[in-house]
Amino acid sequence: MVKGILKRLPLNHNFANALMTGYGLMAVTIVIQFVLVPLYLEHLGKEKFGVLALILAANNFAAIGITWLSGGMARILAERAAVDDIKGFCAGYIFAKWLYVGYAFLAVFLFWIISPWILGSAYQDPEILHAVILSSLYFILVYEYNADRAAYNARHWQARGNIREAIGQLFFAAGVLWGLHAKWGLPGVVGAQIFGILITRILAWLFWKKDNYGLGWSFKLPGFKDLWSRVSGKMGRDYVIYGILLLILQADVLLLGLIAGPEIAATYYLLWRIPEVCILILWRIPGSYAPFLIAMDARGEKAALAENYRRGLLLMIGLAGAAAFIYGILGPWILKLWVGENAPTGIIPYLLAASAMFFFAIARWPAGVAYSLINTTPLIRISFIELITKLMVITFLFSTFGYYTPVLATTCIHALLIFYLYLWLGKSTVAKSNLAGAC
Repeated sequence: MVKGILKRLPLNHNFANALMTGYGLMAVTIVIQFVLVPLYLEHLGKEKFGVLALILAANNFAAIGITWLSGGMARILAERAAVDDIKGFCAGYIFAKWLYVGYAFLAVFLFWIISPWILGSAYQDPEILHAVILSSLYFILVYEYNADRAAYNARHWQARGNIREAIGQLFFAAGVLWGLHAKWGLPGVVGAQIFGILITRILAWLFWKKDNYGLGWSFKLPGFKDLWSRVSGKMGRDYVIYGILLLILQADVLLLGLIAGPEIAATYYLLWRIPEVCILILWRIPGSYAPFLIAMDARGEKAALAENYRRGLLLMIGLAGAAAFIYGILGPWILKLWVGENAPTGIIPYLLAASAMFFFAIARWPAGVAYSLINTTPLIRISFIELITKLMVITFLFSTFGYYTPVLATTCIHALLIFYLYLWLGKSTVAKSNLAGAC
């Protein structure tokens, strides 16, 4: 039935498969998280659940130091796959492997230097200390796998990667249930994450063994100088700056944890978790389509870029509007059903979270197009304005509005200025691409 639907859709089949399996992966992840969060609250308590949320946020925040490689290698690998440059693709894969793992070790080392200021006296609890130690290992394993994810995407095989990641998620869920039943606490949860990523990594290794590209680890780094020059040049610098800005914009849980403690962070996490999942679902569209945009750009297909941008923007507006409307109306009931008395009270926080989700989700489409086509200078400027204004609003209004100030800030600054700047950015990016093609 699915194959029949795909044949009738005016979509690239690789993209359709990537999108559908991407949503399948997200569905698996969402269901697992929705089942596990009440169990976390029951078995760990709200304070340790807040610590878990802070650990996860810190792991995500650590990605700011490697975005220059993530964005740059996505572009380089997609370009080489588009022209079937096997030798160049393999060299890029090896290069990415070494830099990802090297960065992961460096980030873990720096984390253990600054972590006393993040978790403070929490380290006096052996359960938390052991969980943080295990999360360091998990972080390294995740980054080792990132090169494989980039390789899947560049070759338009996102569907194959998504299926393997979904299998890893199922093993993670099984590990968490076992750990909670055995009363292993936080270390059991993080240990289950390690188990899941190891399964995903083994499946990737088995897949590449059968592939004619012959991807794998190597001590030789062919073309290192040229690759390093490109990813560490202007393209790489712009990607890391934008990555820093984007991750800080998404670090609300971590920010609230630093300002007001784990319990306030946990309350905000529960309010924002469903909108955040909706945003991730919608962001899968530009994320999955990025390799195709890069391929069109590399082949000079400028008219196709303009048409795909227009259709994508309309699709994002429609889907984000529907999701925001549903959460704004049904959010209190859904949270009550999900986490019971732990759900935030009142309708205002849910309406603000819904509106913040609407703006934040749509903005990713023009931002993603600018990112893929390396129109990064205006993208960085807009993101910087967004970050500064959001932090100012949170600083002045937190004492009045409390835990839901971040979604209030996002709604206000987008409605007044930022949303329209992103729309201009997308239109400008496509126009410049067409102009470049004409020249």
